[in-house]
Amino acid sequence: MRIAMRKFALVLSLVLANGPLAQAASPADWNAQEAHRQGSCGSLGPGTGLAGGKGWVVSMLPGRHEFRMRGGGSVYVTVAKKTVVDFDAGRPYYIVTENAPPGATLEWKVPGSDWGPVSKYFLYPPQGVSYR
Repeated sequence: MRIAMRKFALVLSLVLANGPLAQAASPADWNAQEAHRQGSCGSLGPGTGLAGGKGWVVSMLPGRHEFRMRGGGSVYVTVAKKTVVDFDAGRPYYIVTENAPPGATLEWKVPGSDWGPVSKYFLYPPQGVSYR
């Protein structure tokens, strides 16, 4: 009986580890390139990064996104200066980084994932009038 329970526990852990409850990966550069190629981020092509710490961020995943600056500084999304935002896939959101020292990294995560750097392919320089 004890061996059967161990086998059951092993099979159950393998199923859960590979199923929809498994931890989601943080979007990486290759994910961003693939999403843009497939049009998952709307009609925008791959981004080139922020300009002067300001611009737009687009995600290929809908739902809650949380942002932070690793290494110092602050990050705000939308003019309401939020760090957690519910995203629509392919929609651009205004983003600002402030007081970031050299070498600081903009990171994000979605529920169930670890923190990871935001790929420049998801970031776009500002166009037109500043929203400040």
